[in-house]
Amino acid sequence: MDRTASIDSEVDLLVLGGGITGAALAYEASSRGYETLLLEQNDFGSGTSAATGKLIHGGLRYLKKFEFGLVRESLRERRILSKIAPNFVYPFPTILPNPGIVERMGLMAYDLLSFDRNRGGNRQRLPGTRRIKGEAARALAPNSLENPASDVLRYFDCLCISPERLTLTFLKSAMNYGARAANYVEALRFLVKDNRVIGAIVKDKMSGKEHEVRARTVVNATGPWTQTLLNRSLEQSVPDPQTRSEGIYLVTRKLSEEMYLFVGRHGHFSFAPWNNHSLIGPTDTPYHGEVSKWAVSEQSINRFLEVINATADLKTPLRREDVLFAYGGLRPLAETGEDTYNASRRSDLHDHADDGMEGLITAAGGKYTTSRHFAEEIFSRVVKKVKKKAGPPLSEHQLLFGCSENVEDEIQELRQWAGLDERTADFLVRHYGTEARSLVSEAHGPNALGPINERGEILAQVIFAVRHEMALNVDDVLFRRTDIGWFGHPGKELMDQIIDIMGAELGWSAREANEQRNRAEGHYRFSDKPGDDLQ
Repeated sequence: MDRTASIDSEVDLLVLGGGITGAALAYEASSRGYETLLLEQNDFGSGTSAATGKLIHGGLRYLKKFEFGLVRESLRERRILSKIAPNFVYPFPTILPNPGIVERMGLMAYDLLSFDRNRGGNRQRLPGTRRIKGEAARALAPNSLENPASDVLRYFDCLCISPERLTLTFLKSAMNYGARAANYVEALRFLVKDNRVIGAIVKDKMSGKEHEVRARTVVNATGPWTQTLLNRSLEQSVPDPQTRSEGIYLVTRKLSEEMYLFVGRHGHFSFAPWNNHSLIGPTDTPYHGEVSKWAVSEQSINRFLEVINATADLKTPLRREDVLFAYGGLRPLAETGEDTYNASRRSDLHDHADDGMEGLITAAGGKYTTSRHFAEEIFSRVVKKVKKKAGPPLSEHQLLFGCSENVEDEIQELRQWAGLDERTADFLVRHYGTEARSLVSEAHGPNALGPINERGEILAQVIFAVRHEMALNVDDVLFRRTDIGWFGHPGKELMDQIIDIMGAELGWSAREANEQRNRAEGHYRFSDKPGDDLQ
């Protein structure tokens, strides 16, 4: 992936925002013959797209608001993603304890709306909902519960082992069709001529150089920064939302074998097994303030621990020291208000021609699960504006770049070819697909292929991230190219190794290396700023 490719030439489509919406749109457009450039102000997938619960799901709770269309779309996309990215997305069970009539009817509707979940030769079959009672139900509960339910519903959605790498895979798929992309390039303002957006003035944050990018159509897919970018450029001021939805997750020791769902007066959260740990979340609380100043705070962590302990009926309450890591983000909702929990997760398109400004489309809201389909909708608008014939759609049926249908076979072949530890072969194939062999080839030295953690990761991933995946900062590697940073501080020795490898590849001075070390350490220090009270 060549970040240094020229970004000064005119393109059919300029995509601003490198989250999952922008990456999926870049793939949709480039695979159908449109010259496409994607620019992201930070790292790819570092905003809201990195603040997920690792699920690809239909959105069971949206049935409460009778959003049958959104649930149906999500369930259809769940099936498609499990087919086009099978090494990332696969079925995973969820336990819903003490179901009432509403929950039972909801899951009956969920099954009906996913009538085609196993259609099309999908190897990863999703079973229907089962009601389990008595000792069998209690056996499914986490051992940490004081009073496990004796009546549960067990249903299936899909787990995504790495939404960060799946976002990157969409982007690699786009680049495989000729799209260009650059991270750490900020859109300063739109280029406007005769009431038409004809491109953008952008700044490379690594070099400080400004560029003028011209495009026949521009899509603003910047998530929570949508209004900020619009207000920099357009004469008509677009009011910033007064309230956004804050969602955080906590990573702890493993608490359950299956995903276990809890519902209380502050919403819902789950204990989700992930990489031999538990992922607890999400919260869904109002946030009032500037997007750029948001961060996970100690107050929000402790507040969520209070909710967990009040709702989950644990034998031993979770304490702050049980939290190995915490992360989160602000959701770009299509509707705003104080009730962020019940706000719709539908996507929203706005053609600014309706406001007298041609050449600009804003894409907001939506879910990670439905991003591919949202990209199709956005692209259909782009075609109408650019008036250039588009090729046939491919994204629904074609494997994403590097993905393989034969995951287990790939694991065994890689293990035998490279003599890898079983954990390492499994991790590399599931996270890198058919690129795993190229990654292993980057390894040099007697211990280069030895596992550096319990998941089987290897230091060659760091080299591969810098050379082939545009990783420019240490947190790009820790959290978006690898899983090294997600389970608490990786330790001084490993952190130093990563910084030394990146420094050698990128030519960091001693001062730059120290700045990167401070940058990395900052992800394990949480602010004490006050947050909004629970509603």
